Amino acid sequence: MSEEQSPNENQTAAEPPSQEATGSAPSNKPVMPPAVILAFVIILLLGGLIVMVRRGGTGNAAAGSPELTKLQAETNALQSQLNRERIAMGLRPLEGGSEPIEDIAKRLKKDADTMVALAASFQSLLAEKDIELSAKTAELLRSEQLRQSLAAESARLQGELQRALVDGSGVDLLRRDLAAMKSQRDALAAELVTVRQELAAKGQGVSPDEFADLKRQFEETLRAKEFFEAKVKELKGELKQAKLFASSENELLPAAVELFRSLRALENKPDAEIATAYSSLGAKLGANVLQTLNFATGSSGLSPDDAEKIRNIVADIPDGDMVLCIGYASETGNVDGNRTLSSDRATAAAELFASVKRPEQLVQAVYLGQTDRFSSKTPERNQLVEIWRIRKQ
Repeated sequence: MSEEQSPNENQTAAEPPSQEATGSAPSNKPVMPPAVILAFVIILLLGGLIVMVRRGGTGNAAAGSPELTKLQAETNALQSQLNRERIAMGLRPLEGGSEPIEDIAKRLKKDADTMVALAASFQSLLAEKDIELSAKTAELLRSEQLRQSLAAESARLQGELQRALVDGSGVDLLRRDLAAMKSQRDALAAELVTVRQELAAKGQGVSPDEFADLKRQFEETLRAKEFFEAKVKELKGELKQAKLFASSENELLPAAVELFRSLRALENKPDAEIATAYSSLGAKLGANVLQTLNFATGSSGLSPDDAEKIRNIVADIPDGDMVLCIGYASETGNVDGNRTLSSDRATAAAELFASVKRPEQLVQAVYLGQTDRFSSKTPERNQLVEIWRIRKQ
């Protein structure tokens, strides 16, 4: 009888993307309007004039004294200049002549207070704008940091991919996946460059609409990063699976090649010669059988006892040593079917060991197909997997 389930090889790797964003804007400090300064000067002169008039009433200054006349002339000149400033600012001019000096002074003071309040309001608005601009600048800096992080991750993944392309099979599939990932990364990078150029052209800051667009792009970049990370994990898993099973001698790790050749050469040899060869492999290659797992006819599933045996050997294998799982099938049934069955048995054992091993331990599966090496009279005894340990040289 034979059971059929072809070995699979999958290998993939990926690169994530990169992006750029910068932004800065200067802040402007408010300047006191000239009209406000002029109003203060007039107020001071009017105050002095009021004091002199009152003193004149007590005999300290004559009504037509040169000092009073000069001060009034200066006041009139400043009032004319102030009216021009008020007209330029959209305010009505001050009425002259008949209005008492005290009323003029009060109105000027009121106008000056209004202008000071406006100046303070302008200053507050400018401060709020500076805060908003600083927040947008910080957001752009975070985008740039994310772009640099993605670029570093992309370089690292590209290096891993190149190593995988050398060691693994299925090169065409890996290259197609890599090209697709590069295209997505380049599209994101181009979009970010465009945003950066637009910000540079603006010069003085970012409008609310532009800021919302930048925020949207930043969120899309984060989602792209998460997608690439998930894809990399998926591709790494597939690549790991592809490297786990060796369908031929050329796909074996260097440490396992000589052992595989020696065991393959024992087919159809006498039992005595096989026993001698097994004994010599320990001294010659530093290799020995740790466990032998038996399978039912047509089955490649591990029994609970077999699974426990595999888990128990992990602690006994030093880091750097390799485990090679070699699958066999009996000569009963179809040759191609038995080849597939033996590969499935070896892969099942290797997969379980790979799931519990330490990172520094190596594992690989390979098959030798149907045999009667272990018993020529009882075919079921040839339905097995040998788990070999190969010491690090």
